[in-house]
Amino acid sequence: MDRYEKALEKMSEMSEEQLSTLIDMQKKRICICKDCPSYNQCMTENKEGLFCFLGKSSCDLDLIQCKCGECPVHTNFQMKYGSYCMEGSEEEQRSKEN
Repeated sequence: MDRYEKALEKMSEMSEEQLSTLIDMQKKRICICKDCPSYNQCMTENKEGLFCFLGKSSCDLDLIQCKCGECPVHTNFQMKYGSYCMEGSEEEQRSKEN
């Protein structure tokens, strides 16, 4: 089990309120989605981010550049994929492998 899978396991044990608080905190603390050239006004208005855990954006977007590989979340949790805002969360992309 890698770091990402361990994090998912811990998150599954949290209450919805705890999980929501953690996600909001991480969006502010380490998420770099807002700094990505592909991040747009719609995403800002919807307060989207942390796509690697939460899944793809509900907004239409043009992939200008992907910064997922530079993200501390991506690195810390040993994630394999990228373009999360368009392709879905790490979990969604891993499930496509099987």
